[in-house]
Amino acid sequence: MSAPATRAVLSLSGIASSLPTRTVDANIWARRRGIPEARASALLANGVQQFHDAAATSPVAFACEAISALLEDTGTAPASIDALIYTHTIQSSVLAPPAGTAAFIQSHMGLERALAFSVMQQNCVSPIAAIRVLHVLTVKGRPIQRAIVVCADVMGSGCDHLRAIQDVALHSDGACALLLERGVGRNSIVGLHLYTDGRYFRGTDDDLQPVPDDRYYWSAFTTMRAALRQAGIKGNQLVRVLPHHVNLPGWSRLMAMLSVPQERLFTANFGRLGHVFGADPFINFHTAPPGQPGSCSLLFSSGLAGCFGAMVIRH
Repeated sequence: MSAPATRAVLSLSGIASSLPTRTVDANIWARRRGIPEARASALLANGVQQFHDAAATSPVAFACEAISALLEDTGTAPASIDALIYTHTIQSSVLAPPAGTAAFIQSHMGLERALAFSVMQQNCVSPIAAIRVLHVLTVKGRPIQRAIVVCADVMGSGCDHLRAIQDVALHSDGACALLLERGVGRNSIVGLHLYTDGRYFRGTDDDLQPVPDDRYYWSAFTTMRAALRQAGIKGNQLVRVLPHHVNLPGWSRLMAMLSVPQERLFTANFGRLGHVFGADPFINFHTAPPGQPGSCSLLFSSGLAGCFGAMVIRH
């Protein structure tokens, strides 16, 4: 699924994150869980070093912290926000019904003017899906000049055994908030493509483990290629690829498929942060050296249940 073929109307104007201060070493976690040495070594080979552990803090608290930092860092007044979209990956990252998580955040952060709702079921691709929704709203004439997308997830107590994604990543808790603005002209979204492979709708097998995807690399590559085509550029023109923190060796293969030099893959946060659900590419975008005006970077994420998303930003 692609964004409408029209001129770029949204820019990624600001990013802020909120991560737990407590971190857990991957080796310590493996010993705690009784993970076999071979599997622990495989995790380390895939770039896993540690993860952030929220303990008893709620995902909504992290979401509010990230939004507060975003508003302060960008000097944005809450009254100027026209839309708020809350996204998450796991169902426990929302308040139990009949409470509304987006409405709670809206009220708590003083975003009274904002159209507030949630996007989920695209798992770790949900923030990119939310940006596409905003893009469609602006193209269709909705009076949205400034919006916030926030993603937040916490594994929760009793779910420590679910932190590992096979041997390719360990989940981190935390949140990331994005400021999207219309007509800014810098860090414009010039390509955005979503793809979902329905064969993996269950997400996990009976043991709550990810279902192996025999077409993963092709699905990831074609999703990124579609976003590049919308932007009118080729892979070797990218100055940076901003990945999700899953399967570091596999990223070398994808870079070769895209014809992007390996040194343009931004990996500085891979082991330091763990896999912060849908936040990875945006945290990477925020912490990577800024691109020269007119250059382009690619953000990518994939999630359980066959979800893929790619976005091209023109600096």
